[in-house]
Amino acid sequence: MLKLRFFASLKDLIGESEIEVKLEGETSVREVFNQLKTRFPKLETYEPILLVAINHEYSSLDASVFPGDELSFFPPVSGG
Repeated sequence: MLKLRFFASLKDLIGESEIEVKLEGETSVREVFNQLKTRFPKLETYEPILLVAINHEYSSLDASVFPGDELSFFPPVSGG
């Protein structure tokens, strides 16, 4: 299993702050995100600006994830 966490407007779009997906072996963050886009097409607009973290460390869409990892998705944050 892979734990997915969503923050801010992504949490609102998904409707939950976290979900788990079945993961058999290594895959890329991009592949996980592409699978999410099939369930939540509005995620497409976030792809160019998306921030991701694997096990609490910022990463990229091209990084690998493994069963047992925690993958977090963040929209860019602004304000002051």
